[in-house]
Amino acid sequence: MALGMRQPAGAFEGAGERSDLTVLVADDEPDVRATVGQVLQTHGCRVLEAVDGVHALEIATQHPGPIHLLVTDIEMPRLDGHELHRRFNQRHPETRTLFMSGAAETGLHASAAFLSKPFRAQTLVRKVCEVLQILDLGLNPSMPKGAGD
Repeated sequence: MALGMRQPAGAFEGAGERSDLTVLVADDEPDVRATVGQVLQTHGCRVLEAVDGVHALEIATQHPGPIHLLVTDIEMPRLDGHELHRRFNQRHPETRTLFMSGAAETGLHASAAFLSKPFRAQTLVRKVCEVLQILDLGLNPSMPKGAGD
């Protein structure tokens, strides 16, 4: 696997391999959304893309399976990342969230998973592994939040 990480089978695979992870990427910037999606697809994730928070909630409602990770920009029209996370978490408490922003002030709690834009693909992959607890921890990302924390 890339980056020298250990992982459980089916978690977050190396380039070109499929995994059972589904990631919803919400960002109003098409280039950012596409790049994040492409990086995660390269590492085997199924990626769902949303143009803003409202669209992300619609996609989540229609998606038949679990969504393991929500990757969201903080500043978006119609529904920002904070409110998206709050509403998403009410319906899908097992889904982890990774926030991203180019702004200096995010309004996030210090323990929130966060990536500062711009970031490198390798940084994104590491952060996703960290958020899903598969970076040298051997946990299945489909485990509910808190189970094994």
